[in-house]
Amino acid sequence: MSRSWMGLGGREITRTRALTLGGGLLAVLLAVLVVVKVAGSGGEPLPDGEKRPEPMAFSDKPLWDEHKLGMGNVDGVELRGDVAIVAGDIEPTGFRLAVVDVRTGAPRWVVDDGHPLKGGDGAIADAEPGNPPESVRDALGKPIVYGDGDDWTVLVQYRKGESDKESEFGVAALSGRDGTVRWMRPLVRPKPDGDGKQRLDLLTADSNVVLASVQASNEADPRTVALDPSSGRELWRHEGGWAYRIAGGLVLGQTAGDKPSSAKLEGAGVFALDAKSGRQQWNLQNARLQAVAGGTALIRVSEKQQGRSYDEERTVVTDTATGRPAGKSPKSEALRFVYGCADDGRALIACAGSDGDLVTIRSGKHGEPFTTGRQPFGEDATPGVDLVRDDRIFVTRAPRSIVVDRAGNQLGDALPGAALAVSDRAAAFQVHRKGTSGKDGLVVHAAAVGRQPAVPPGPAEAAFQPPRIDAAPLWTATTGKLPAPSPAEDTGMSSLIGVELAGDAVVYTGSARDGDHVTKQVAAEAATGKVRWSVQDGTPLGGGIKADYVGVPRIVNAGGERLSLVTYEASGDEQGVAALSLDDGKVRWKKRMLTGDGYVYLDEAGDETFAVTVSRSGSSGKETVVYATGTRRELWREREVKAVGVGGNLVLAAKTEQAGNWSVRHVDLIAYGASDGEKRWNLAKRYPEPELLYDGGGKTVVVGTAEGGAVLDRATGRELAATSTHLTRCDGDGDAFIVCTAGIGQSGRSSAERAVTVRTTGGGTKINDLLETGDLTRYGAAGNGFAAVRPPAQDEPAAYFWLDGEGRRLAANLPGRPAEIGGGYAVLMPPPTDVISRAASSFTVHRTRG
Repeated sequence: MSRSWMGLGGREITRTRALTLGGGLLAVLLAVLVVVKVAGSGGEPLPDGEKRPEPMAFSDKPLWDEHKLGMGNVDGVELRGDVAIVAGDIEPTGFRLAVVDVRTGAPRWVVDDGHPLKGGDGAIADAEPGNPPESVRDALGKPIVYGDGDDWTVLVQYRKGESDKESEFGVAALSGRDGTVRWMRPLVRPKPDGDGKQRLDLLTADSNVVLASVQASNEADPRTVALDPSSGRELWRHEGGWAYRIAGGLVLGQTAGDKPSSAKLEGAGVFALDAKSGRQQWNLQNARLQAVAGGTALIRVSEKQQGRSYDEERTVVTDTATGRPAGKSPKSEALRFVYGCADDGRALIACAGSDGDLVTIRSGKHGEPFTTGRQPFGEDATPGVDLVRDDRIFVTRAPRSIVVDRAGNQLGDALPGAALAVSDRAAAFQVHRKGTSGKDGLVVHAAAVGRQPAVPPGPAEAAFQPPRIDAAPLWTATTGKLPAPSPAEDTGMSSLIGVELAGDAVVYTGSARDGDHVTKQVAAEAATGKVRWSVQDGTPLGGGIKADYVGVPRIVNAGGERLSLVTYEASGDEQGVAALSLDDGKVRWKKRMLTGDGYVYLDEAGDETFAVTVSRSGSSGKETVVYATGTRRELWREREVKAVGVGGNLVLAAKTEQAGNWSVRHVDLIAYGASDGEKRWNLAKRYPEPELLYDGGGKTVVVGTAEGGAVLDRATGRELAATSTHLTRCDGDGDAFIVCTAGIGQSGRSSAERAVTVRTTGGGTKINDLLETGDLTRYGAAGNGFAAVRPPAQDEPAAYFWLDGEGRRLAANLPGRPAEIGGGYAVLMPPPTDVISRAASSFTVHRTRG
């Protein structure tokens, strides 16, 4: 990770005149700059009698690491009070900005590449192609955070529009409290009337100014754009360079030239602008900015020497107010070669010298700087300066990292890695993960000054005891284009649609092998797999009716008997719903719902009510009709809604509308009284695009929205908990525990996918965003925990896990993914063979213990 940002350069300036005016001042610089070289670990004195800072202590073990955040590579960290703001990569491509509890790593809120911003009116977080983290980092490689106390702001790039040609790109300011958009400022307009192919970069920000840049995609013709940090209003623009460091009332930057990583000085330049107006204050030619602290800057310059054919390079301590050399000394050999500088932005700069020295510069009284030198790792062992904070200098010479003072005296024990960020209560270190190529990890330790840090207690023991599943199956059912070989049960299906455990029976459905677009349903003994009965579309059911559609298991309990509800058709264009006994497949009752052209579709079924969609040819729209399951009596009907949940004396119905590209937009979720059809509550005015994700017919439901998700009291619609994490589907084993999938984009599984758990107890409802589950998929709830699959990769087979609600892996090496558990049986499935439909090709039935 870069510790200093070398800007691009190129504009002609008047540095010669500035150096002429400052030539006399340089005459005294050597006397003021003190360079001390000390081998070993003796207590060398600090310059000017400065007091040595107290050592910091760090916890022996990390509080958490990058795996807790689901990141493959960490790119930048900021610590603010009790939170850490972390920017990093998520596999295979994309970025993540996570605001988490600094002690536990638990997320407060998260922004993922390509996902909606909360309160952003359809804007999404947008990544720069090929370098995603740059969309959430400043020019020094850190998340861009400004503001005081708890009222701070973080910046990200955004995109708004369907495609690049129709999109605007800009800067979004997000609330540090919950990630809500505070303001957005477009900087690149849509084509063809906009700015053409442009690149946007975030540069830096504080409470007085936000700096970003817009330039061509090849980094030519850069211009800095200054914004008001409270409103996003544009303040000024500066053509021909990047302004990326703030020094009091000035902003410093680089003129156009080579890329920032280049050390070439020819054609580069350093300039200073007034932060309020953007007016240029000074400009230096053939120069690069190395560090800035308070009113002092280190600038690398190149100048022609009389009688020599080459340029001489050296570093000049510069007064940021004037652009002139600070102090009164002539050129100092101590500053001829300094590298890898870092600073605290306020008073102290530290650099590596040419002989293993550590060179430090402080803006002293009246702007007089001084330097001291030391060899922290021995002679000729050049240190890398990672961080400067409170007069402590964090340095690394791989594989060792330490803290030293200005004289090079080591303060405390060796560090776990290179320091990324340090506060009074925590410290973040960068570590290299063994067995990875170029992947940098993160460890966060508790920290304290002058004492041992307090370490929070570890997590409580897992309350979830996963059921034990016998490894050997009782029987196996297989689908495919050809009949299954013995001993597997041949289902007669080409693919599987659904499986449901119903007491001592297993009901499974799929596409019939011998029919085109024909579905099939089978009821089998759970213990043996022996088929009780099967039916497929078009099969005669007796009494002059035949099955119409049987592809989705709809199992209810009525009159003390388990029934499977299917739609039927009969002569005279009669259509309706029939109830088949799970014992023998015979029709227990049927209900006619339509005569004539049209169709009937069974939407939802429960023990109390079931709901169908009825569409009649020639009539306007469709109707949802609700019936009592026990009596088949019609209870009520409603137009232009579709039932999505029944039970608990309510029917939940969705109202949708057609959107672009054949997609459907959710407009409202409405709760009707099951018996009278009276509206109890609805969500259209409370949430954008509310969609029901889980309804077990009990006390809670989970709703996904355009900006996240919410858990609601089913009876009243009252919000119990909410998250800005975008939820897409959920599974529950009753109301007490629900697991949802988050982070899936429109194209299917994405790098941001992970599990989100919902736990409701007498004390309330808690939502856990489990970023660490990003390597898993296909989550399914069971009791107070859930099962998940790690997909196969290269030579590694799929793996199956039990996890608790905190994301801890309690058991591995399961024989498959539990799709259904109950009554002493478990139905397990392998990974889907069809990536698009996510359909499985087989399943196995096992005994469970405990």
